Amino acid sequence: MKKILLMIAVLAIVQTITAQQLTSVSQYMENKYVFNPAIVGTLPYSPLALTYKRMWTGMDDGPTMQMISSHFLAADNMGLGGKIFNYSTGALSKMGIEGTYSYILPIGSSGAKLSLGLSAQLYQVYLNKNKLTLEQMDDDIMLFGSEKLISPDAAFGAYYYTDKYYFGLSAYQLFNRKMDMMTDKILENRQVRHYFFTAGYNYDINSNFSVEPSILAKFVEAGIAQIDINAKVTYKQTVWFGLSYRTQDAVAINLGIRKDRFIFGYSYDYSLTDIQKYSVGSHELLFIVKFNRSKPKL
Repeated sequence: MKKILLMIAVLAIVQTITAQQLTSVSQYMENKYVFNPAIVGTLPYSPLALTYKRMWTGMDDGPTMQMISSHFLAADNMGLGGKIFNYSTGALSKMGIEGTYSYILPIGSSGAKLSLGLSAQLYQVYLNKNKLTLEQMDDDIMLFGSEKLISPDAAFGAYYYTDKYYFGLSAYQLFNRKMDMMTDKILENRQVRHYFFTAGYNYDINSNFSVEPSILAKFVEAGIAQIDINAKVTYKQTVWFGLSYRTQDAVAINLGIRKDRFIFGYSYDYSLTDIQKYSVGSHELLFIVKFNRSKPKL
């Protein structure tokens, strides 16, 4: 029983190394909607983004993440968006949908804007008992454990941006809901609130090269803090190369290309924790299709 409880505790949190319940995404600079609902409707195009991440390659049943998202400007100052996502590791998976509304305000005469976004989420946590190997078939997990749990949640964000720089603040898992997969509360896990702060600046070195330094600070109410420090260099607005350092976790190399309406990105994360003894790193793929829309009248 102790071995099984230990395994479930590991599965219940996708990133046990940092005690985060939301998967870190290394290419969030290209799809900021991952961590902030206020991004919805702020781009000069409507993106359809697909993200796949395989963590800890080399380990059986390592965590994976799949996400498809899109958003658009529905009116002059109103954005709409949505996501479908799935996180899984071993016998446990979390699949959900998210709908987002944003309201965009012009700030002054400089062209700066402030966007406020609110997301409603509905997700299902599923425990596949067929993937569990128990020493005793009458273990409490098999007798009392629920295979699925459906739960609502919400997220809120604010995003201030210009043509050159941006600041963002968001909060996820606002309901702070307790998840209990067993009637006797053996498998219990609270969805604690996560806070994200983003900031970045786009600087043109010359007509060919530009550089974008940025940070992503993550705070978890369980007492965990983590910062991503990033730098991305782009050549002729077409090809980019980036480096990221995630405190207490990993370093990442980001590569990408933009061609017409398409964006493709790849990221490799090398762990700086003890997990590197058992894994050869994490891989992340990003594919975006840009759809044109009329220019917002703000």
